[in-house]
Amino acid sequence: MNATGVEVRRFFKPVISYGYIWDGVFDNRGRYWRTTTHGGDDPGYPPPPGLSLWSERRYYKSYEMSSGATDSVYVGEASYQSYAYTTPAGWGFLPLPFEAGEVIEVNPSGGFWRAHTASYRIVRTGEGGDTLVVIEAGMPLQRVTDEDRSAYVGRIVEDRPELRREADEVAALMPDIKPVLEGLLVDDEGRLWVERVTPKDEPAFYDRYSETGEYVGSVRLAFEPAGPIRVQHGNIYTWVVDELAVEYVVKASVSLRAKPSG
Repeated sequence: MNATGVEVRRFFKPVISYGYIWDGVFDNRGRYWRTTTHGGDDPGYPPPPGLSLWSERRYYKSYEMSSGATDSVYVGEASYQSYAYTTPAGWGFLPLPFEAGEVIEVNPSGGFWRAHTASYRIVRTGEGGDTLVVIEAGMPLQRVTDEDRSAYVGRIVEDRPELRREADEVAALMPDIKPVLEGLLVDDEGRLWVERVTPKDEPAFYDRYSETGEYVGSVRLAFEPAGPIRVQHGNIYTWVVDELAVEYVVKASVSLRAKPSG
């Protein structure tokens, strides 16, 4: 679609993968990129009760639209964990709060932006893995408190009192430090948007950087999106849900903060 919503191109997705939301991306050479993983040590279904840990090899596959050539770039091991429970009525998963992990975004001119959500350190690498740019900011650490652990247990047992033992186990597994980054995205002009973790009652907050790592402003949303945002033509696109559960597509203009907010 162009800026006025007119369709300009249609194609069949060449890199097949599973997902509820299409998150493929094109680079400046017209290559289509999509992440995928390979591994055989996942716990399977139904999983064993308790904590399960496993890892998979993570790749980005590319598809050259003009020639049909395909390739892949290995970006490292991805680690996962889950906590399963069983009851006479069946089995399910308990959420694992404050998990940190690596996030990766394709850089349109080549390579990737990468960060681990536990700290404000973002790295731009080439497709061969060499480090090209590093962005770091001193962010105050937010520790996981005893109150956080108790509140988690309280939320679980309020609806499922029979899961108190399991909830206590998950609370004990929580990390000591909360993540500071929520995610990364790159807009249509190649700028990196770094989403910080914000309190639940505050809107999303993004720091913006040029491809070479210079800070170019911050943006705080004036609404609560119901899913990921996309940034094109100087506007933010996403959707929201009202109090009657009606979904609306939102187009919002970008207004920058003059200085970074620590």
